Amino acid sequence: MVIVSTSNAVSQIYPSAGTAWVITGHQQAATAPHLQQQFNSATAVSQWEDSHADISIGGHYRQYNANKITQLGYMYSQKLDWQMGKKEQQLRHWMTEKQQDYESLFLHFQDDTQFEIPNNQHGAHTPLYGMPEFVAVQQASTLSQQGQITRIRLPIHQGVVLTNNQSLYLFSSEKLTGLDIELSGQQLEHANMSISYATQDISANTLEYGWQPLLSAPLSTLLTSRWPLPTSWPRVAIAAPLSVQLGGHLTIKHARFFVLKITFNNLATDATLTKIRLPSWYQWSEKSNKHFVTIPGWDPINDNNNDGYIDDREYQQRLNRNARARLPYQARLIPLGRMWNESSALCYVNLFSADNRTLLSNYLQQQWHQRGYQGAYNDSLYRVPNRTQFPTSQGGKILELQLPVRQAGRFYWQSLSAFNQHLQHIDSQAWIGANISDLNLFSQPDLHPLVAGFNFFVREDYIHPSLGLSQQRGLLQRWEHFLLSAQGKRSVLMAHMRKGGKVRWQGHSQTNWQHDQTTNLAIFYLLNNPSLDFYQQWNQSFYYSSKNTRIDNYFQPGIPNNVAYQPTAMLQQDIGNPIPAPANYPAIEYVDSANNTIAVSTDSQITLHKQTLPITPSHWFYLYRKSALTLPWQTTVPQEAVIARQYQQGLILYYTDRKGKNKQFSEQASVTLELPGRYRRLNANGSLSDPITTITLTGYQGIILVPAPQSL
Repeated sequence: MVIVSTSNAVSQIYPSAGTAWVITGHQQAATAPHLQQQFNSATAVSQWEDSHADISIGGHYRQYNANKITQLGYMYSQKLDWQMGKKEQQLRHWMTEKQQDYESLFLHFQDDTQFEIPNNQHGAHTPLYGMPEFVAVQQASTLSQQGQITRIRLPIHQGVVLTNNQSLYLFSSEKLTGLDIELSGQQLEHANMSISYATQDISANTLEYGWQPLLSAPLSTLLTSRWPLPTSWPRVAIAAPLSVQLGGHLTIKHARFFVLKITFNNLATDATLTKIRLPSWYQWSEKSNKHFVTIPGWDPINDNNNDGYIDDREYQQRLNRNARARLPYQARLIPLGRMWNESSALCYVNLFSADNRTLLSNYLQQQWHQRGYQGAYNDSLYRVPNRTQFPTSQGGKILELQLPVRQAGRFYWQSLSAFNQHLQHIDSQAWIGANISDLNLFSQPDLHPLVAGFNFFVREDYIHPSLGLSQQRGLLQRWEHFLLSAQGKRSVLMAHMRKGGKVRWQGHSQTNWQHDQTTNLAIFYLLNNPSLDFYQQWNQSFYYSSKNTRIDNYFQPGIPNNVAYQPTAMLQQDIGNPIPAPANYPAIEYVDSANNTIAVSTDSQITLHKQTLPITPSHWFYLYRKSALTLPWQTTVPQEAVIARQYQQGLILYYTDRKGKNKQFSEQASVTLELPGRYRRLNANGSLSDPITTITLTGYQGIILVPAPQSL
């Protein structure tokens, strides 16, 4: 039996729990009266954050050079953007230097592929739906040495007035084969439009050289322009003064674009530009109130001269008639309708290539070094090419894998794991993580490779103050967390208020917040593996930041979020490490999704899928349990119970029911119990109660007890 060790854990700010921040940033001076002096600036908030958690993931300290906390960034290793940002420009620069094809970084459909998409507008403000990345207009005074040029905001809501001989400049990450333009105006019959492309870098002095003509056409209110690709069309750089003036992605280091100039000639009167669009390379359709898209396939056998473009002659003679793409980028695997928002244009990366994995890891190493990061995590691990992202009804074969995309998920996770293992091999101290929420990596065979691929996991949806015993991924199914810890995997366990509890059901009072914060921390201590696990308490939504609280997300506005949400006073109490349960208390049976017993809380091994794996004993025990009034073989999971865990200097209790999230149980259930000794209850403000030997718990209440000296 081999237990995999990871890089050394950071020292803990608090004695018995590691702590974390998730997506810090936008720090604000406190406005709550009692904190205005302590947190009188954004910098003061950042300084406090720097010294009150061990790690910060996905956030930033823009106005403060954090030097105590371990900072971890983002990494979306499975995707690149169609619209080239900093990462894409750097990768393309490296590949150009090595005379490698940038397109080899992506996966492509080999055949035309149709799939259903949700009825939304993901990608609507990108070239995927015809919107150019960047368009600028020449000022009426003509271009001077300073380059008088202004960016046009897209989509166009108010028309852009054009005068005679005025030019538009369009910047694109990829080669284009056409433009659709709409104009309004009088006396267009004698005017014409010329389109040319840049063949040289655009200097600071003038834009008026290095252009080669593509086409010329008479003006009309609707212009549908198409052209064959030039034999040579280079990406060009834009001089720094112009880049700064125009902003956007033009200012990125190594930025290069394919650039078009559209000039309007012989205008007798002004014309107004109302729309400029790229021709779509997708086919959209609707059937039975469902929306479908077809991504054209790219098959190299259709490209007779291997120039990366299917011209009209090749298109008519193509051997694979089911591959309609003219350019490889048109066939990229893009989960249309299943991205993030209107500006999303993500393309899946070919991680099956060892060269690509090396290139991407070099980029990450460079970025971590520049930003002072000690690693990063993938916040969208489940977004990989599979049947969920591409529910295909036609086509679907991936060119680089030669398998249908519906079968690609497990192979892609294997390649993603190989990539992450390469990162760990390069730097054994790097934190290589993923957000898996409450996903059980051991219950789905396709996900098994991910365990080796990462050395820490972010559990975004793991703890809430009405967590039940056996509902899907209930407490008795949290054994997978102890499987991960036995392999040396670290975890950020995040607690929230979204799924029930006093705050959710009864409102934002101080009493309710303190009750739920105490309960969440108690649940964390049930799960805690010291030096491996890190705790964060957050709000009831997926919106993170270091901004101040509001009346709708805390009982008092004007307090920095992390100051308000972290149970700092309770975390300062030293309860030591977990130890075996007191004598004569029953161990807890772990169950699978069907409530079948698969192990007990004192086990150090567990058998899953005919494989025996090490597991860290949690030493959970029942301080109280009430069996359901059902058939005898259905009593593995109690109807309600108090789950307990012993620490060297503490006792953790949590009273819950079978299914959890039951408002009636929260408001009406109560149980009074004898304690296994004399204890003092840890209060939300860090104080300790008088010694007690019995305790009364209400539904979904978790508490932390500290041993009291025995009375004489």
